[in-house]
Amino acid sequence: MIDKRKETLLGALQDKDAEIRKIAAAAIEKLETRDRLDFIVKKLETGEMLDKVRAVYALSDLKGARILDVLVKASKDRSEDVRAAAVRVLGNIGDPNAVAPLVEMLKDASAIVQRVVIESLSHYRDARLLGPLTQMLRSPDQGVVERALDVAGRYGDKRVEEAMMHFAAKGSPKMRAISIKALGEMDR
Repeated sequence: MIDKRKETLLGALQDKDAEIRKIAAAAIEKLETRDRLDFIVKKLETGEMLDKVRAVYALSDLKGARILDVLVKASKDRSEDVRAAAVRVLGNIGDPNAVAPLVEMLKDASAIVQRVVIESLSHYRDARLLGPLTQMLRSPDQGVVERALDVAGRYGDKRVEEAMMHFAAKGSPKMRAISIKALGEMDR
């Protein structure tokens, strides 16, 4: 079936419409990346940090259960850069099955990774995320708290009202600004 798909895409490269040709070329590139998936997985297992990061980003336009599994595994790499890249790609692909692994990654020891996880979770509109985001407001890292306030505040949900009032009064200038804005947009 893949051969027929590739044949169809190769035919589309000959289309009169330039936009169709452009889309076909991008689709073929994705298909070729998927064909090299075993090689990419091997790079993630044995490569140097930069090779691993490149491998993660090579998967950024692909979807599917195997891609999700590969990215979740990469999110547990010993390198902070690889973990952050995997988390960013997981957020960008928008697969609802990525939410639970992303929430689990909030426990990462790296504040950088935690920040990226929160940003990735901002791509999902799921009220169940308010609990984990609220937990991140206790982080000692100011950037983590700011991102958690911002994402939680976008929900407009009264369940975060008390936290927003606290940070509006006692947070850093950026935390105060985020909280005050959220309080103004919050549902009654």
